Amino acid sequence: MTEIKPIPLVVELWYAEDRPDLADPRLLQGLRSLSADVQPQMESIIVPHGNGSAPLLTVIMPGSPLGKDGKALPDVSQTWDWEDAEAAVARCRGSLLVTEMSGEERFGAGRTPQERWNAMSDVVAELIRLTQPTVLSWPQSQRVGDPKLFAAGDLDGLINVRYFSIANDPGAMVMDTLGLYLFGLPDVQCHFRDREPGEIATMLFSTAAYLFRSGDVIADGNTISGPNPDERLICFREPALLEPRRQVIDVDLGDPYAAGKRNRSA
Repeated sequence: MTEIKPIPLVVELWYAEDRPDLADPRLLQGLRSLSADVQPQMESIIVPHGNGSAPLLTVIMPGSPLGKDGKALPDVSQTWDWEDAEAAVARCRGSLLVTEMSGEERFGAGRTPQERWNAMSDVVAELIRLTQPTVLSWPQSQRVGDPKLFAAGDLDGLINVRYFSIANDPGAMVMDTLGLYLFGLPDVQCHFRDREPGEIATMLFSTAAYLFRSGDVIADGNTISGPNPDERLICFREPALLEPRRQVIDVDLGDPYAAGKRNRSA
């Protein structure tokens, strides 16, 4: 199996007014409640997590201005549970970008997904408290969220469940998670028809959360619990049906609900 390399996490905080001044002493003081070694650097703030020669670092920097180099407002098309998302995004004018840096040659080496996300989400939660953004955006999972509902450690947003209908196959749907690939883990997908999308979304998210916490532990041919108590659903690795290109764990709902071609003799 080809190794999937971890990718630095990115979260963007959007504001209806001008973005906050990163030189604001109140901002630096608040972030130093997380790490005494927080330091301003050029036009950014560096928040180190842990000790040693190569600590994990969270970097806060101004987002690019709208319109510069194609910079656009976040896409809300794969955000399904915030009715006001489009209106909130339309009010935004500037942003702060929060991302990871690591001194390790292989990004994320020696760090679990939970450790990486704890470091990042602690900073995001403190920035929300201090600066009150209008929108929280996870560009890598194609989701936006209401900052008022975010708490440190939340996976909702880091992992998004997407939904697509299939133009040339009426009634068929594809749902997948997007976000686990950032940690070198497979996302989860389901290609189906005649099932309630909400129950499939819940199954996919809970399976992705399990992989996030336990690692890449679902092998080809393993089964997972389905939406109904008596369902055991078989899983196989395959290339994702949807962009971005990556390996996923495909969940087979079985006849008559599974859509697409399947090789069940494998």
